[in-house]
Amino acid sequence: MTALHRLLCTVLAVILLIIGAGLGLRHYSAARYRAGYDAAVALGREQRDHEAALARERETALRDQLRTKDEQAHRKEQEYATNLEAAQRRVRAGTDRLRCPARPVPAGAPAGNRPAASGPAADGEGPAIVPEVAAEILGDAADVGRILRNYQRVVERFEACRAVNAK
Repeated sequence: MTALHRLLCTVLAVILLIIGAGLGLRHYSAARYRAGYDAAVALGREQRDHEAALARERETALRDQLRTKDEQAHRKEQEYATNLEAAQRRVRAGTDRLRCPARPVPAGAPAGNRPAASGPAADGEGPAIVPEVAAEILGDAADVGRILRNYQRVVERFEACRAVNAK
């Protein structure tokens, strides 16, 4: 073998060594990248699962709270209905009466639409309303009250849900 052959073999060996080192480094880098990626994905899954568990706990607590409020509201609605029926029975029987105001209530009347304490007409001085109409008026007032209570419950639910989402 001549010196040229030895030089070519040495150059070829160095080139193969460089190529082998490059491939080994590339494989090592890819393995490290994959291991880091897998660790990040596992950490993300763990965090997502933890946050999902917290969200389920908050949701369960909110549902329990809303269920309790709904049960209380249902009991109150039943009580209101019972009281309305009793009031309507008393009005129809003539035990209680609704009366028209003796005169128009002034626009600047104090709270409760009652005249000022200076002594104008007291309640009950106007003509009595027909018992059936009075019962209908009580029913209409109860319907308006129910609508307002339902609206208030919707607003409370919205605020409770918004507070949970803000956490």
